[in-house]
Amino acid sequence: MKKFLLIVLYAVFLVTVSFGMNGQDQEHQHGDAGRRQNYERQLGLSEERMYWQIPQRVMDELHIGSGMRVADVGAGIGYFTFLLSKRVGETGKVFASDIDRDALAFLNERRKKQGLENIFTIQGREDDPQIPKASVDLVLIVNTIHLVKEKNTFLNNIRHSLKKKGKVVFVQWDAAKMDSEAPGWDPEDRELYTMRTMLKTIYDADYEVVEIKDFLPMQLIYICQPSGGSDKS
Repeated sequence: MKKFLLIVLYAVFLVTVSFGMNGQDQEHQHGDAGRRQNYERQLGLSEERMYWQIPQRVMDELHIGSGMRVADVGAGIGYFTFLLSKRVGETGKVFASDIDRDALAFLNERRKKQGLENIFTIQGREDDPQIPKASVDLVLIVNTIHLVKEKNTFLNNIRHSLKKKGKVVFVQWDAAKMDSEAPGWDPEDRELYTMRTMLKTIYDADYEVVEIKDFLPMQLIYICQPSGGSDKS
């Protein structure tokens, strides 16, 4: 019980950081050495994250398997990227996109050490993750969409990266689940993580929700597809 509480508190810390600090802010504040330490710290906490992220079940529920092509958008140092790499196997591909050049460099360093040839890092833009057109079966966006300013443009660009019948999946903090762990938080901050805000983001960008999964302790999973199907051009 005590261990679980510590994990929950760590998750709340991640939420708090995301409220007002993006990758560029961290760069100015910490410098190269600080960034490296932060990445190493995140990597060290990966095992603890398994308890509340439950990544294997997430991938099971999304039916991610051998040969698939998947994009991890907002990949950071690659928590999901490396798990996806193992799932899709040598015949699959994982595109890891992020706007943080240093995080991608750290990810790529890990990729080379592990000899993984099915991971491809992409330097994204704030309004476009730069995933190749019509290239992926699924785009996974974990705890990231609230940081995107031009959400409609961002999601429209993602639309063009999908194969026919491709899906976009948001794994996002849920305000209702987090309330007991972050009592009295700022209403504007809380609103970023409500189901109402997520559904508005999804439907405003001309996507539709196929299914919402509710098994994670602090997040909801929104499985979506472009209205009328994926881009066919």
